[in-house]
Amino acid sequence: MGGGQKYFELQLQPPKGRRMRRMNGLLRNSPWPGFLLKQQHQTSGGKKPGEDVCQLRKELDLAAERRKEARATEAAEKEAALLETRVHKCVEEKEKLLQKSIESGANKEQKETLRSLMGCLMTGIRKRCAESVMGAFCKAKAQAGENKIRKMLKKCAEKCSQGAKRPSANGIDKMSMGMAENKDKSQPKRNRYAEKLEQCMASEWREVCAARQNLSPEEQAEMLRMQECLCNQVKENCREMVIKEMCLDAGGEHPRKRRASRKAQKKSQKPETQIAAKAKSSPPSPEVEKCVDAKLQSVQSFIKSLSENEGTGVQDISECARIMLRKKCEAEIQQRKAQQEAAQKCTEATVRNQELLNSFRECLYKKVGGPHEIQPGRKVTIAGAGAVGMGCAMALLCQGVTNHLALYDVKEDWMAAERLDLLHGSQFVNNPRIEQCTGVAATKDSRVVVVTAGARPTGNETRLDVAQKSADIVKSLMPRLLEQSPRATFVIVSNPSDVMAWLARKVTNLPPERCFSTGCHLDTARFRLFIGQLLGIAPRSVHGFVIGEHGGSSVPLWSTVSVGGVRLQKILPVIGTPKDPMHWSAVHKDVVEAAFKVSAVKGYTNWAIGLTIADVVSAMFEDSNRVLSLATNVQGICGVQEEVFMSIPCVVCAHGIAAIVRPHISDWEKDQLQKSAKILLQAQCGIKM
Repeated sequence: MGGGQKYFELQLQPPKGRRMRRMNGLLRNSPWPGFLLKQQHQTSGGKKPGEDVCQLRKELDLAAERRKEARATEAAEKEAALLETRVHKCVEEKEKLLQKSIESGANKEQKETLRSLMGCLMTGIRKRCAESVMGAFCKAKAQAGENKIRKMLKKCAEKCSQGAKRPSANGIDKMSMGMAENKDKSQPKRNRYAEKLEQCMASEWREVCAARQNLSPEEQAEMLRMQECLCNQVKENCREMVIKEMCLDAGGEHPRKRRASRKAQKKSQKPETQIAAKAKSSPPSPEVEKCVDAKLQSVQSFIKSLSENEGTGVQDISECARIMLRKKCEAEIQQRKAQQEAAQKCTEATVRNQELLNSFRECLYKKVGGPHEIQPGRKVTIAGAGAVGMGCAMALLCQGVTNHLALYDVKEDWMAAERLDLLHGSQFVNNPRIEQCTGVAATKDSRVVVVTAGARPTGNETRLDVAQKSADIVKSLMPRLLEQSPRATFVIVSNPSDVMAWLARKVTNLPPERCFSTGCHLDTARFRLFIGQLLGIAPRSVHGFVIGEHGGSSVPLWSTVSVGGVRLQKILPVIGTPKDPMHWSAVHKDVVEAAFKVSAVKGYTNWAIGLTIADVVSAMFEDSNRVLSLATNVQGICGVQEEVFMSIPCVVCAHGIAAIVRPHISDWEKDQLQKSAKILLQAQCGIKM
């Protein structure tokens, strides 16, 4: 124990006759390592000294390895920052050129698509810049190795004489190989300093040999000539690096710095993980792919030309463009689907509203017939050139309803005279065109045929009293008129107009909407006039209807009479009834007797009925859907079960009657209407067919 202890203590003593370098002050205030080992041995509890030395060497090796990795990492970070700066500058320059190229070489649609693909185009440019910068950096690094050798050669040239011994051509290769082979040979164990020095020199010589290949032949020859000097420089450089490294063996990387580096490394790996996760998405639908192909095809030529000019890869840009366009197409398709869903909901709501509206309309009026073929033009035929017929012609011309007339009457001389009388005033009624032919052929292709021919009541005869006389005329006339104008609408004015309208439809088999009478339209006008006179209100501001027979059994609808939206029945509930204290029923009596008062003096009425006919024809030509009190088939309306033609509020359209209004009338009015229907039904049954 004594000899071993003494040997160990001697080994730990500082060498005699050698001066210790302070090495930049690192050991200035530190105890000598031998003293630390001795102190450790004294406090180790009798452990063998070799165990402590081995443990210490392992710790020092690990610390040196960590520092080496840290230095390599720091150098790599600096290089990466430098490369990133150069790449960023390159990308900025090429981005400006790209923007200029897009603005000058693409149309509006292509510009919009290319702007959405700017990320893909920039990716291709960034890749090109990265390749260019990396190539330049690697070339510069190789050049730095060459410059390092040249610097060493220059230093050797300054130290060595010109007559130095020239070694063999492959001396340097043998030296580097020899250092590698010496590791495998069995040698006595050396100290740690010698091992690190040898490792450093081997590494340096490998770099020298790698860089030598890029030197010129003259420089390679100079390098061989200065071999011994180079070896000394390599050894000196390695000696300084090893000593510095060994002096720092006691230190190590700070834990906080290590944690920060690990955190930064994880952060740099996170985007890559997210990108990989996003890449694993569900396959796109064919609709999306079709949209992507269409958009990509519109800018494919521009991408190809850009690739040729900028060196970017078409395939890389196309793949990136597909990803970007796929997102855009998915957003567009999703937006279009949302709009379609909204439109569908709106349509469904409209359909529901339309169904409700149709139900409401069905409650208000009853549609009659279907679509009809309408005769073009505005030709109006007046069959019967008597007082009523000529009053109708004058009203049509003066009101500008039409300027194309055809007159037809059995009295040809009379009809010709009336025609000339109208033509003489052509300058004042918009130059009318009145057919010259006196036969029934003059009525050909008429749009409206007004039938006024019939027997005129004389004395105390009512309209129903002359029914059979007028019926014989209408029966013979209607088929001939229909033959000339099969698409015409027939308005019957011959008295009794309600019964004659029923008869005309029977003999021609026309639909009721194309064969009707003016009915109580004139009675309604007289009714409103008399009420307006009593109230001091303009007749146009008085609203109300007279329905039923155009004659003595007509029914005034007092429940519908209103002025400015105010129903008169709200003011006087019994208005127009026998219980009316104001005797408003006298107004209806005046309406019924009005025609007799005129005809008693003139012998006929013509101007009022002429204006009435003009108003009906005007509503048809205008397709106005106005509501007029006309005589048509009212079977199924207001409790009428038989086919009876009498007046009811009707919607007038281009082909005649479009619908029949379902009037909401009082019980008294309904009873009066039933009585009127019975009277007309009796008159219809009295006609000999």
